[in-house]
Amino acid sequence: MHEGHKHILRSAFKIGKQVAIGLTTDKMLQYKTKKHLIQSFKERHEVIEEFIKTECDSERCSIFPIETTAGGADKMEDLEALIISDEIGVVQNAFDINQLRIDNGLKRYHIIIIPRVRTQDGRPLSSSRRRNGEIFDPETLIY
Repeated sequence: MHEGHKHILRSAFKIGKQVAIGLTTDKMLQYKTKKHLIQSFKERHEVIEEFIKTECDSERCSIFPIETTAGGADKMEDLEALIISDEIGVVQNAFDINQLRIDNGLKRYHIIIIPRVRTQDGRPLSSSRRRNGEIFDPETLIY
């Protein structure tokens, strides 16, 4: 989990009363580049739990597996908002899921877009860049 993920999680806990974190399953990662460098679902789950315990409020949080691009958000009746990064594909998916919700007779959720953390070169911090061997100094990240 990199600083960009942590930034979104911190934002979610500032905004929401209850926070449900969708975590992609190992199956969802099968088409990622250098997938052998990605921690397993269990390992990533443990990292998130530890972060939540130390920096957020674990009493207000649940973590659930995501096995589709909709992640179940198209069927969650009590979902009020989706907090996402400003990555264009992620934003488009959030709007697509909202349409699925309408098709399923559910109300739209609010889409809250959090700008991605940027590195010193102005480009977004990403897991892909880390897997490609780039190293980022936390002191130079731009929030």
